[in-house]
Amino acid sequence: MNDSPTRRFAWGACAAALLLTLTACTSPSQQAAEAESGSGAQSAEGQPEPSVDAVEDLRVAYFSAGSSNQYLQAAIDEANVFAEENGFELDVFDGEFDAQVQFDQMQTALTSGRYNAFAVEPNDGNLVCNLLTQDAPEAGVMVAVFNLPICGRATNLGEETWQPGTVNYVGGQTLDVYQDWVEQVKEAYPDGAKIALISGPDLNANTICFFQAAEAFDAEEGYEVVAQQTTDYTTPQAFEAAQTIMQANPDLDVIMSNFSGMTRGVVQATSGSDVDVFDFGGDEWALDRVSDGELASTIIMLPRQETRYALQGLVDLVEGTETPVFVNLAELDSLPNGSPFVYPENVDDYDAEY
Repeated sequence: MNDSPTRRFAWGACAAALLLTLTACTSPSQQAAEAESGSGAQSAEGQPEPSVDAVEDLRVAYFSAGSSNQYLQAAIDEANVFAEENGFELDVFDGEFDAQVQFDQMQTALTSGRYNAFAVEPNDGNLVCNLLTQDAPEAGVMVAVFNLPICGRATNLGEETWQPGTVNYVGGQTLDVYQDWVEQVKEAYPDGAKIALISGPDLNANTICFFQAAEAFDAEEGYEVVAQQTTDYTTPQAFEAAQTIMQANPDLDVIMSNFSGMTRGVVQATSGSDVDVFDFGGDEWALDRVSDGELASTIIMLPRQETRYALQGLVDLVEGTETPVFVNLAELDSLPNGSPFVYPENVDDYDAEY
């Protein structure tokens, strides 16, 4: 088994790339106050105009990608908490990890005339592109997008990940973060490795980013991606995928899993082997496994803050406060060490949100 990496990918070295991707922030309102000296600001170019005069008049349709795992459940819970705190109505729609189901939900919500704002975690960002950037604004519906970008922007960098016509995009799984994850594995295996990738659904923007970033392995001598498998993000499917991959590749070195719920199955499948498992998710279970050495590392994801920033963008817009079009969860001031990357030596600095 390869020793846990002692040389870490220098997060500071890629700060320039991250600054291109997103605006580092405390909160949207605080950032706007610094930029505008506290004055009410008009919507940024490309953002919609507010369609209501007061926050309590917001009627938000919250479209979750699904509700079958802890990450999504934490985000939904936070959305309800935020709505209650701010005194507006919010209805949750479970997309069931089905792009067509979610698209139909959005169409029905739009034609109903009940809602003046959407908060969207899209299962297929291309399928809902026109609906969210054209149909919704024309109907006076403000749109906040989080976790998964829309309109083919999954592998864009900087503010280009945000789509004009919407209020904002909030996320921490942009292409550059996946690229840094790949570099992390390279640093752990400087002489090369055989690597397998396990991800969520095929059309999922995070899967697209993950697989594109991993192309860098095949471009460098000594590294080989021997398998890449998509799942429904569940532990059983990931367990089966990892078992199959290991049986076909007895000399496998690394499995990268981009969701902690899946990683549980991967760890079960790799138990007793020399395969290192790199996780992306950072839930409470993952932090414990990094601490005891079962995981080489994890990357913190922030479902509660992700949801809160997305909805805060809607509130800011209504209140006339400038709000960033792109909020970078990978650079939040609240992150220990200024990085979402968690290793055995710094794991005690991190707390899970789910």
